[in-house]
Amino acid sequence: MRLDAASRRIGLILIVATLMVMLDLTVVTVALPHLTAEFDASLSTVQWVTTAYTLALIAVMPLSAWSSARFGARQVYGTALAVFVLGSFLAAVSWDIGSLIAFRAVQGLGGGMLQPVGMAIALQAVPESLRGRMMALLGVPVLIGPVVGPILGGALIDHASWRVVFALNVPLGLAALAFIRRHLPASKPQGATRIDIPSMLALSPGGAFVVFGLARAGDTGGLLESSILVPIGVGLMLLGWFAMRSLRSATPVLNLRLLATPQLRGGVVTLLFFSGAYFGSMIILPIYVQAVRGDDATTAGALYLLPAVVTGVTLQIATRLADRVGARRVAAVGITASLSAMITLASVLGSATPYPAVVGILTLLGFGVGATLMPTMTAATRTLEGPDTANGTTIMLTTSQLSNALVAAVVTAALAGFMNARSAAVRGNGVAGAMALDPAGRSAAADDLAGAVADTYLVAAGLMALALVAAIVLIPAHRRSSAVGGAGRPPAISDPPTVSGRPDGRSTLSRGRPAPGPATDGAASDSSTPGAAR
Repeated sequence: MRLDAASRRIGLILIVATLMVMLDLTVVTVALPHLTAEFDASLSTVQWVTTAYTLALIAVMPLSAWSSARFGARQVYGTALAVFVLGSFLAAVSWDIGSLIAFRAVQGLGGGMLQPVGMAIALQAVPESLRGRMMALLGVPVLIGPVVGPILGGALIDHASWRVVFALNVPLGLAALAFIRRHLPASKPQGATRIDIPSMLALSPGGAFVVFGLARAGDTGGLLESSILVPIGVGLMLLGWFAMRSLRSATPVLNLRLLATPQLRGGVVTLLFFSGAYFGSMIILPIYVQAVRGDDATTAGALYLLPAVVTGVTLQIATRLADRVGARRVAAVGITASLSAMITLASVLGSATPYPAVVGILTLLGFGVGATLMPTMTAATRTLEGPDTANGTTIMLTTSQLSNALVAAVVTAALAGFMNARSAAVRGNGVAGAMALDPAGRSAAADDLAGAVADTYLVAAGLMALALVAAIVLIPAHRRSSAVGGAGRPPAISDPPTVSGRPDGRSTLSRGRPAPGPATDGAASDSSTPGAAR
């Protein structure tokens, strides 16, 4: 079956805004080493340009399902995009590192709603059998963003200004808003219950405290100081309290009871480690190119070109392949490839490693990312219906973003620590010290700095190994259906427990029964019409 014209139109509309967010993410990553020199700030401070954005995402992502039910999905999506555009404009006119961090948080408040609400709109617009194809369509920005973003960002930083990186979002966003208003079908509010405000106020601050503590570790080079342990401890307590309250509340911000479904639980845990290891470590390569090798941001961006193309092509193939052989097999291959690439980078990366060799390793990493992300996300949400689709998607995206922020802080602290330990030339100043070196000083310290980068890749590889274990152990095996008593009718089997959504926000665990119609992967068939709300 193919997507009909209406479904393709919805997918294309959502791609516009998603692509803008993807471009922003990849462009800013390339800009971070430049910002350390621009503002004469440490990497752990500049890292808050992305961390503040991520924490703002986490703050609003859990509200996406509730706000869509309360105000209507199209209205929420349009408002979120407008806030993102406003934050982009403010970031472009920021006057110091503090204001830039604050305005990036405004961007995140808007961007945090775009992906979960958009994904829920798209998935509920098609039957279960076509969700893989819709996810493949939504994966197009994953192809275009990483290809265009780093090169565009590098060129703008080298030949214009980092401010243009954010200013570009304004005309693009305004055009996307007009497109959404004209073409995205209106959605009526479905009504929503009260939301658990206390737990909502615990999630993002909890993550912020942990990230702040890890950032302090990067600044001080220690781990046992009170200025590090206290915020980390407070953050972990807030996150733990949030989890317990979410499991007990009648109207949770994140309906964690949905994790009782094996498909969602396996996908969430796998992406928790994989997303953190990959996205949290994206800052390493631009630092290697600009701070260690002394090359410009355009060079750093160009290294991502071929890997990004491979990621996008693999994503399209892997999403369809997962429908046939199961997400566990496809994801295991993808994570193994990514793990191999990171270990290879840690083994061969030096001060004069040929860039073609680096591109080859990154291409293997890109293949692994394409084979892992969308197949895992599709399998995780395949058996969810109605309100549970939005809730499950939000859980998956929120936990992944929280992991990204935490791992980015760990990677930043580790890189600064390794640089300070290995090189006397930058001791105490980390990446900012490396960026400030003259050519002679950089040449003398290059081997030590490259060794610090390689050590940091090993940290990310450790998390990637945990993702592989999670995929093999937790993602349910693919169930093949066979025709019994009619074409497309599966044999009567006992389904695993599923979670059904209720208007009050609670979930009801039920044992699935053999359905009279087609089913996929052992889950009851989706009898809803496209776009129907349950």
